[in-house]
Amino acid sequence: MTTQQTANFIAGEWRMSTEVIENRNPSDLSDVVGHYAQAGRSDLEDAISAARAAQPRWWAAGIQKRHDVLMAIGSELMARSAEIGAMLAREEGKPRAEGVGEVYRAGQFFCYYGAEVLRQMGDFAQSVRPDIDIDVRREPVGVVAIVSPWNFPVATPAWKIAPALAFGNAVIWKPANLTPASAVALAEIIARQDLPEGLFNLVMGPGRAVGDALVSHPGVDAISFTGFSDRGCVKGVRFVVRRGRGSLRSQAMLLHDGVRG
Repeated sequence: MTTQQTANFIAGEWRMSTEVIENRNPSDLSDVVGHYAQAGRSDLEDAISAARAAQPRWWAAGIQKRHDVLMAIGSELMARSAEIGAMLAREEGKPRAEGVGEVYRAGQFFCYYGAEVLRQMGDFAQSVRPDIDIDVRREPVGVVAIVSPWNFPVATPAWKIAPALAFGNAVIWKPANLTPASAVALAEIIARQDLPEGLFNLVMGPGRAVGDALVSHPGVDAISFTGFSDRGCVKGVRFVVRRGRGSLRSQAMLLHDGVRG
């Protein structure tokens, strides 16, 4: 089995760290899947700054560009589903068939949202007031922070990353620290695309440090969080609820008990 030594993807480059974690196969503890860099506060600041700078360029690139990028991501995920699915099973302990199916389905999510880019759905209606029309458009919110869990380490982030990119947003993704290999596999595919530097960032690390700092950062415009509220990101979850009542433009959370917040 191959052992990985893997960095975070920040501001368009793979960045190592002095702090790393070891990732082992839960069904064979002698099998070391890899060693994965842990992001620090300076890494997070660089990711957010780069994302804010890149997002307007991505929105200006146009719908054909966004369509092409998402379709390329989805097509590679589906083509490599057996390879990546086997790695997912090795890292997480999920049956190989389920891992392969999860990766293939994640590829379909990206292709679906690639097609949605070209659909250009909007609403236009007449107002009850004279000489006024109602025009509803879908526009990006800006920088989206994504926190995803370990149990579906490719599918769940795909549900979040694909629509965020499809509609012109920048992404900073903090995956679960239990499944970093799956996160890196997806991030490598996204990083190979023709994206503005800094549009997509992978910041690995513990929820109580990296996750909390990410979701509470004033440079984040929207948050999508799925995970446990009694472990990582505890302070962050509470902050999201408070901030969502104030200046935060968008929030979506699914906690471990299935209750949306």
